[in-house]
Amino acid sequence: MSVKIESNSYLTEEQQQVYQLRESLERNGGNPVGFLGLLAAVLRGDTWRKIPSGVNDEKPFASFSDFITAKPPFGLGSEVEHVRVLLQLRHPHEGVAHVREEMDTMRAQVRKLLGPAADEDPIAQDAQKFGVHARSGGWVFGLMVARSVQPGQGHGGDRSSLDYQRSERTDGNSGFNKVSAKRFAAMSGTSSTRVMRFYRAWERAVSAGVVPDFDDLVPGQDIELPKTELWGEYFTRYEQSTDRRESIAEQAEAAGTSYTEAMKVAGNPAALRTAILGDPRTAEAARKALADRLEDDAALQIAMARTVAAVPELKKAVASEARRTEQLDYIRRVAGEGKLKTPAGQLIDAPPAIQAEAQRHLAAIESSQEPSPGESAAEAYEAVQDLVAEAIEKNPEVHVAEQRARVHKVLASTARRIASVSDAPLAEIVDEELIREVTALQESVNALIALLPPQTGKRLKVVDSKAL
Repeated sequence: MSVKIESNSYLTEEQQQVYQLRESLERNGGNPVGFLGLLAAVLRGDTWRKIPSGVNDEKPFASFSDFITAKPPFGLGSEVEHVRVLLQLRHPHEGVAHVREEMDTMRAQVRKLLGPAADEDPIAQDAQKFGVHARSGGWVFGLMVARSVQPGQGHGGDRSSLDYQRSERTDGNSGFNKVSAKRFAAMSGTSSTRVMRFYRAWERAVSAGVVPDFDDLVPGQDIELPKTELWGEYFTRYEQSTDRRESIAEQAEAAGTSYTEAMKVAGNPAALRTAILGDPRTAEAARKALADRLEDDAALQIAMARTVAAVPELKKAVASEARRTEQLDYIRRVAGEGKLKTPAGQLIDAPPAIQAEAQRHLAAIESSQEPSPGESAAEAYEAVQDLVAEAIEKNPEVHVAEQRARVHKVLASTARRIASVSDAPLAEIVDEELIREVTALQESVNALIALLPPQTGKRLKVVDSKAL
């Protein structure tokens, strides 16, 4: 029989206190009476800062975490999470006010020294997730889908459906059945298309013998994942073709059409082109589909714009349709808002007769069944413009304001154009033709000044063009 004798006579007073704390932690399992009381004393006296951090090292511990994990006789030789668990134990005498206050103070101090636990610290959680993803890349997401999703399971039901009930498995790995891709997508805030992309990538990896089969995985199960760089072999390489199939499947489901038939059409572009060229109904369906896709497809927008710009007939048709749209907008504004814009740019109230006429023309256009209603829009616009011109002529005040607005508009435009060449090096580029043009312009300005009333003309200087 052998007897182990431990001596701590060489320890300092502070080390002796740490020794007792460690003994409480190891030999009695952290009994609340001993451990919590001794830990409070160590913190109250700042003991852990007053002892060396190791052999031949007089420096104190850099952190309380280091003190907990350091080997005896310097530290507690324990784990931080173990101490966190013990902090949750209740001291038997916490019913006494001063003990409860001491325990509360101690717990608050320890939590402050250790910082938040990993499951409470959002930065720690992000760091852990980042580390996992950095080590395993897309395999992490592939595993999440592979162990949780079974396409078609439960038909996308809710939490009360069979796809969310506890399973009958007895291997201890999981207590839940897998869910459908649609249900998993709803739970994760993404699309079933994206979920299935990861599912199929894992499926390809299964075929290559790189990862376990779906049937060998259960929700929540962790496995050793392949190297990060291998993920691209089963995901990126197939992404374009896979995304194409899944996008067609998604559109087929939304439209209630056959995915198989849609894939047949998509797989034979030449036949699709022939049908569009030979059948007006197919061409119209294609036009509507392209119009719907244009909104979200920037590349298609550019391609269509280039196509229009390269075909003179299309450019002419676009310009014609733009004019028609402007004319209809003008008629709708007059008919609906009772406002009209004069040729000089004034926005005035439309007389009731003109508004009524615009309403009549608009009703005729919208009810027209003509294949090309463009002429009707142009005729309606011209008719309303004639009525506007007539109304302006009959109202002296409006007529004067319209003439004034027109002249101001022309003069302002002319002034801007002259200002745009004022910084040109005229002295260097002047020639006989330029002199004639500037002289003619000055004479035109003088002629306008001469038309002004005498009292106004006194304030303006007429320049002799011969002096130029």
